[in-house]
Amino acid sequence: MPNEEIEIITSDHLLSDFDHHFKVFAGPGAGKTYWLINNIRNILKNSTKLFASSKVACITYTNVAVDEIQTRLDMAGDRVEVSTIHSFLYNCLVKPYVHLLKNENGNYLVNIERLDGHDDHIPSVGRILGNGQMSSVIFKNKIKNDELHDVLASLEWYLNGDDMILQPRNEWQRKRFKKLMDLNLFYAYKAMFWDDGIIHHEDVLFFSYEILKQFPLLRSFIAAKYPYIFIDEFQDTHPVQTKILKWISEAGSIIGVIGDPAQSIFQFQGASRTDFLEFKLPGQKNYAIMYNRRSTRNIINLLNHVRGTDEVVQECYRDIDGSEVCVIIDKSTEGIIKKFNAERECLGLNGDSCIVTRRNDAVTMLKSCVGNCNVSVWSDFLEVDSKRQRFIEIILTAQEYANNSMYETAVKEVMKIFKTDKNGELKDPFTSCSFEIKNLFKRSIAVALLVYLTSNRDENLKKNVLTFYNDLITFFNGMGITLKKVSSGAFKTFAQVSNVIDLVLGLKLGEEKKSTIRTIHKSKGAEFQSVLVYFEDNEDIKHLLNPDVKSADDDCRLYYVALSRAKDFLCIATDELSQMTIEDLKRLKMRLIE
Repeated sequence: MPNEEIEIITSDHLLSDFDHHFKVFAGPGAGKTYWLINNIRNILKNSTKLFASSKVACITYTNVAVDEIQTRLDMAGDRVEVSTIHSFLYNCLVKPYVHLLKNENGNYLVNIERLDGHDDHIPSVGRILGNGQMSSVIFKNKIKNDELHDVLASLEWYLNGDDMILQPRNEWQRKRFKKLMDLNLFYAYKAMFWDDGIIHHEDVLFFSYEILKQFPLLRSFIAAKYPYIFIDEFQDTHPVQTKILKWISEAGSIIGVIGDPAQSIFQFQGASRTDFLEFKLPGQKNYAIMYNRRSTRNIINLLNHVRGTDEVVQECYRDIDGSEVCVIIDKSTEGIIKKFNAERECLGLNGDSCIVTRRNDAVTMLKSCVGNCNVSVWSDFLEVDSKRQRFIEIILTAQEYANNSMYETAVKEVMKIFKTDKNGELKDPFTSCSFEIKNLFKRSIAVALLVYLTSNRDENLKKNVLTFYNDLITFFNGMGITLKKVSSGAFKTFAQVSNVIDLVLGLKLGEEKKSTIRTIHKSKGAEFQSVLVYFEDNEDIKHLLNPDVKSADDDCRLYYVALSRAKDFLCIATDELSQMTIEDLKRLKMRLIE
């Protein structure tokens, strides 16, 4: 534990003094969401700080978690603002106040007339190469297009003293592109999007910070509207978010943070476990929930071994030993999956299960084993028609969100296809529209499209891409919108031989709710009766044998998160291990499945 006084509590504990800032250490399966919701209800019932126009803000990391908390709050939800941090900051600060930010020429930083939400950053090499001054810098430094694409994809905002700077995540990229940063190329690149009214998720932090920095009175506005602000999964919070929260706390809000430093796995987005450990506000009280209500004793024993002397050593609430943690070694991924399922059947486990692995390419490979899909279909699609590829990707992503009951997320996804140019005309692959595109129309069409997609999902999965696209043409025609027809060319050739099911299996969803094969990052917050942790690199087994969750790198913590998803049966698998490593795993009371 850190050098501070910490009170041990259970997940049923209600704060008697909720008008102090607090920090809660809560490991996997601790029941922190249950604790958080009960304490929000307690505050709504007993606080004297809440008035008709004020709310409790509950901020969590994913839309899946937002939906879960809103559902559990039920009728109390209208007095609680539940959202992700980016949505919270956009709605409270960026949308109403970004017009206050201007450049040195007195012009708006963002085209506020065209601003409509925040989107994923899809790197655009073309925007730079289409600008004479920027492209000359690129050619002068002999930077290849794929290298430029990768560095644009890794751009993030970072605090440098009191200023925000835009730079690549990786140190080697920063060194390589130092000359370009001196020329403010990355800022100019972002400004081209802002001129079109497009801001990306990472830009929300930049604008929120600048608004509160330049106009500190607004901190009091936020504090008055949200006397209580609680942040779940705080170990994954960006330092800029931490700074913003401290500003709002100084203006009067009570801040409560809940997290687990051993589950900090978003270093690549700027998060750090030390931000949670060192977070401290005046009068702050600290708590820890020690029980794991999710897993059996054998699983928790392994988790405590990996965790070592970190902040929380968990106790088993269920008081059940359960089956041994198992190891599968097989050069065939099909063989690994077969053995995993056979062991589940042998143990009489017929509940939900999930295979988790570290990288997206391994997820795609595992899905191809299960579904026999074409793993390169999206990259092939991108090469033949990038605009239609993005269009179909958005539509299928929205379909899968809706299929996972994430309806609001699905609607927001669909609305991304209705991008307009400076004249208000829909962009390619649309060609015309019989009415003026306004947000109300966008939303109503988005809902109608989702009804069509979800109603026909099973049939659509059996179609080739060309048939599916032509059906979309018919759908949009019925809405008064014309979609570009297919006559001949590379797209038609590709679409005739490619299947919708392959596209769906190859999707990289931002969030997962039902998928049985996913990355470790997308398994965060989920739990399953049975979990198979697939090590695509068998060298990573060292993170189980010689763990270091306090490392600056996320590697060990990633596997800790993966292991902790299991309730009753946990299995690890890889293609090959030395006999010495097998013996080391057995000493951890893990059983080899022959």
